[in-house]
Amino acid sequence: MYSIQFGQVTIPYTIKWSEKRKTVSIKVDAQGVYVTAPKETTIEKIKEVVHKKATWIRAQLFHFNEIIDENHHRSFLSGEKLPYLGRQYRLKVIKNESVLHPTFKFQQGVFIAMLPSEITEDQHREKLLPLYEQWLKEKGEVFIRKRINRFTLKLQEEPTKIKIKDQQQRWGSCTANGQVLINWRILLAPVSIIDYVLAHELAHLKYMDHSQAFWDTLRMLIADYEERKEWLRVNGKTLYI
Repeated sequence: MYSIQFGQVTIPYTIKWSEKRKTVSIKVDAQGVYVTAPKETTIEKIKEVVHKKATWIRAQLFHFNEIIDENHHRSFLSGEKLPYLGRQYRLKVIKNESVLHPTFKFQQGVFIAMLPSEITEDQHREKLLPLYEQWLKEKGEVFIRKRINRFTLKLQEEPTKIKIKDQQQRWGSCTANGQVLINWRILLAPVSIIDYVLAHELAHLKYMDHSQAFWDTLRMLIADYEERKEWLRVNGKTLYI
């Protein structure tokens, strides 16, 4: 871990050297400041770049500190509510001696989990979170394939593949070969926010950067994308259960 002093503030940052990069890049997220630099770059040169960007870095850190950081840790006990597409649905846990393996399903507006009787309440999250995640991935892929059509028709571009996966740092991404990858946690958000993430990644099919042309394309797909982007910035942490 490295750091610079900027006025009265110490800014710590992590460095990653890359053989592919030709310039120093800086990324700021809720976890901290990350610098990626060409392999031959000196520590002093990196410090110089970080110091030049210190005002911007502080502003980014301030924004992340604003983000709602409520504790939404679920224990997966009977009676708790689990989110899906912006709504909350009650979880019903049933224990039975005849149950050999945990199961998880959604039926008539209720999540129903079946557990072997010997499973303790402290073990509920360990046993049921992976099943909940898998359910979201399976249902989410079907849902997203339907939602995505409204944007691909306007864009006249289609992804080569759509995949729901676990991404810790991103809500979505678009690869150079046209694959759209979506963080399964975004399926907990309202549909309008899911649409924003989909449109954002699909716009990258035309522009693999954040140029003005990219933002103009995103605005063509979703006129009020700034409002949805801000909702996600402020509320994103509540989607980590």
